[in-house]
Amino acid sequence: MTHLLEVNNLTTQFGSGERVEAVVDNVSFSVGQGETVVLLGESGSGKSITALSIMRLLPQAARISGGDILLGGDSLFTLSERAMRHVRGGRIGMIFQEPQSSLNPVLTAGQQIGEALQQHKGLKGRDQLLRAVELMDAVGIPEPDRRVHEYPHQFSGGMKQRIMIAMALAGEPDLLIADEPTTALDVTIQAQVLELLRDLQKKTGMGILFITHDLGVASVMADRVAVMYKGQIVEQQGSDAFFKSPEHEYSIHLFNSLPNRDKRIRDEKTAATMPDRSGKPLLSVDNMKVYYPIRKGLFKRVVGHVQAVDDVSIELYAGETVAIVGESGSGKTTMGKGILQLLEVTDGNIVFNGEDLNRLDAATLRKRRSDMQIVFQDPYSSMNPRMMIADIIEEGMLAQGIGSGSSDRQNRIDKLLTDVGMKPEHKLRYPHEFSGGQRQRICIARALAVEPKLVICDEPTSALDVSVQAQILDLLNDLQQRLGLAYLFITHNIGVVEYLAHYVAVMYQGRIVEQGAVEDVLYAPAHSYTRKLLSAVPMVRTGTEDK
Repeated sequence: MTHLLEVNNLTTQFGSGERVEAVVDNVSFSVGQGETVVLLGESGSGKSITALSIMRLLPQAARISGGDILLGGDSLFTLSERAMRHVRGGRIGMIFQEPQSSLNPVLTAGQQIGEALQQHKGLKGRDQLLRAVELMDAVGIPEPDRRVHEYPHQFSGGMKQRIMIAMALAGEPDLLIADEPTTALDVTIQAQVLELLRDLQKKTGMGILFITHDLGVASVMADRVAVMYKGQIVEQQGSDAFFKSPEHEYSIHLFNSLPNRDKRIRDEKTAATMPDRSGKPLLSVDNMKVYYPIRKGLFKRVVGHVQAVDDVSIELYAGETVAIVGESGSGKTTMGKGILQLLEVTDGNIVFNGEDLNRLDAATLRKRRSDMQIVFQDPYSSMNPRMMIADIIEEGMLAQGIGSGSSDRQNRIDKLLTDVGMKPEHKLRYPHEFSGGQRQRICIARALAVEPKLVICDEPTSALDVSVQAQILDLLNDLQQRLGLAYLFITHNIGVVEYLAHYVAVMYQGRIVEQGAVEDVLYAPAHSYTRKLLSAVPMVRTGTEDK
């Protein structure tokens, strides 16, 4: 196979003088014409810096200190910055991880695609518009004639990513670099984007350098896999060989960290028997509805309602985990917030520990909040960046009158941090001084500080690497076993459901379309939407299976 891209002994450093760190350390790999090479690794391994080094788009603090990068046999390091502008978007296209922050909010989709068409193909006016429409149609955006004039905020997350793909393809590149292009997408949208990339590759013959931390996505996309760890490539194999028999201990660690049914069975801590459902449920939700009014006209009259949550009923018992699965917009988070009375419930009964929360006055409800806590998806935005960790954890304790005094509360904080795998001295730091996984541990400690019976976990591991995710799931399991906590676990990760949950409810367009024991729903789904959702999950295959 002819090498389209060759990366030879690439070293990229941050810092200067005595404080130099090689974040990409002597890295070598190649991508052939029509080939997909997956660069696999966790956050901080150097994947994205490798991609930015290829594009020569490094931040000011970074510099390339060694090696060479060849594109079609020509060294990119010998090109002037002016020449590199023609390479970027022309010979190499790039899809960034977060389309919302990569798209210009004040330009239409057509204008943004048009910029690349003008720069690399010299198209202007009507010819540019027609080609932009063709590209939007090629990436599966419906009604491209109309939507070419719309702005980024008018598109869903999956459609924004399709616009990014159209922009990357506008210059008809030989090589496409896709940097975590599906991380923020639901599984069904993710499946559509991956299929789109494979189809486009077949039509154009372009090479793809696909960056991800998701073994399932890597299994779907890769012809070859290069595993990065601490700035180095520690293993390179063909896809079949890698997924059949990974060689490096770090690669094996990634496989062992995957949450699934097999891991649940292997891990004695999580192989507990099903909780007892013979008594009264801790939480009973009966025909819950959350409707938002649609107002139009000068006097903002109500002309209809958005049925965000529609006639939902579930039960949750002490010591068990019920998972709520579904795509973005299905009503999962709205249901969770409605249960906690963080937004107004239109109708239905929510009985927690024998009391109907809808009927409680504000003062009584405030006292009951110590029994019900929530862990949010993004730990950084859910903590005050100006408060130290001790103050963040103590805040709820003060509000609920927990602890006999300041000294007692500080001792409780020390124990909570120890329980979630942190150190007591961490309480004197600020949120920005911790990694994503550590921040989520702190948020769990904050939730436990008021001694709750129920914790609602809203996608708490979706932004985490697989090994950090495994640590958080193990922690939640351990806390449930020791404290008898009940979890309502909101997620779109089926592997997490297999590993953690006892029961599962599937939400679609505000309704629960199917619910039951995990084994029944996941392995013998009755509803067509459940089957569609499960079929879209990228499975980690073995080398004996067809790609």
